[in-house]
Order: sequence, then C-alpha cells, then structure tokens
Amino acid sequence: MTASHVLNSQQWGACADAAGADPYRLATGAARSLRPTTAMRLRVVCGQASVTVDDGPHGWREDSGDLLLQAGQSLRIAPGQHAVLEPLGQQALQYQWCSAG
Repeated sequence: MTASHVLNSQQWGACADAAGADPYRLATGAARSLRPTTAMRLRVVCGQASVTVDDGPHGWREDSGDLLLQAGQSLRIAPGQHAVLEPLGQQALQYQWCSAG
C-alpha cells in the first residue's frame, strides 16, 4: 500500500453537479484518507472500492464500518468522520468527492 493522503472539503471544491464532475483516480495498492469538515458524498465512477468509515467524533453511527461500493454507488460521509478508501481488484478506482449539500 502506498502512502495515504488526507483530503478534506477545503482542499477539493464542492461540485455543483457530481455527475458532470471530473473523477479522481486511485491506483491499485494505494489508499486515500478522507476527513471532511462538511458533509461530503463519495461516488464510485469506475471500479470497486473498499471503504472503512469510523464512528465519527460523537460515537456510534449507523453508517460506520467496512463497506464495498460498486460503480454508480455513493456514500455520504458526515463532518468529522474518517473514511479510508481503497480500490479492489486489478482496476484503478475512479471516484468523485463532492459536497453532499
């Protein structure tokens, strides 16, 4: 696994239309750490993703744990939650990270 990068909503601007936003790419064997300061949406454009989401700063959350996302699926990440994103299989992952607002 390569080094993780911490990304937040201030580093990446909000997308007005997530369907039209250019996807980000994550190579196989890499991982990305996501820590939003505002509600964000992670959407898989191409490939499959393993996403581990913590409980957030206020304890237990129903949407925490290990999740598998396929192309076309999305996940809302709450402010203060920490998610780790990794591609599954031999294909690089393409995804969008946009405001959930």
